[in-house]
Amino acid sequence: MAKQQYGILGGTFDPIHIGHLIAAQASLESLTLDRVLFLPSAHPPHKPSLTVSSYAARREMVRLAIQGNPCFGLSDLEAQRPDPSYTVRTLKDLRREYPPARFDLFLLIGADSLLEFGSWRDPEAIFSEISVAVFSRPGYDASTAPKLFRDKAHWVTTPLIDISSTEIRQRVGSHRSIRYLVPNDVEEYIVQNGLYCSTGTGASGR
Repeated sequence: MAKQQYGILGGTFDPIHIGHLIAAQASLESLTLDRVLFLPSAHPPHKPSLTVSSYAARREMVRLAIQGNPCFGLSDLEAQRPDPSYTVRTLKDLRREYPPARFDLFLLIGADSLLEFGSWRDPEAIFSEISVAVFSRPGYDASTAPKLFRDKAHWVTTPLIDISSTEIRQRVGSHRSIRYLVPNDVEEYIVQNGLYCSTGTGASGR
């Protein structure tokens, strides 16, 4: 039986937005993946926990955003651990769930993340554990990343849609529209649950 190819797109997703979905779809097609798993961070090590929306809220927004796409899935793996969501630890757990004999896994990251990859926990181990695929991000030149990481990465060309979760939270906090920046169901969830009602709410990030 041929191995399945899965992409792993992790993030805080506070909130998930159209840019995430475009990058996931482009990666699916470019890398001929069978599925993309969205993996919300439970305890992002680089973001103070008090400034991040609850895992339940972020997970639900991801679920709403990807429903209807049979090639997109949701993983609750990081919610099962109380410790910080270091990628290298998560990948080891993923490998137990998706063993190498049956699955090829690709970690999907933006060009901005590749530029910061040296600051991640044990970055060399990540490359040894999984293939890393990098998609374009407006304003970030991945060619300036360390050669060690550039040479090992797979490259995915995506439309350069300049949307950030930070901008979305700020727009909500200042009572401006986020229509077309997030899926309709996600916008409705944000409104109904009063998320980001002040500009200080939520975490920074994509």
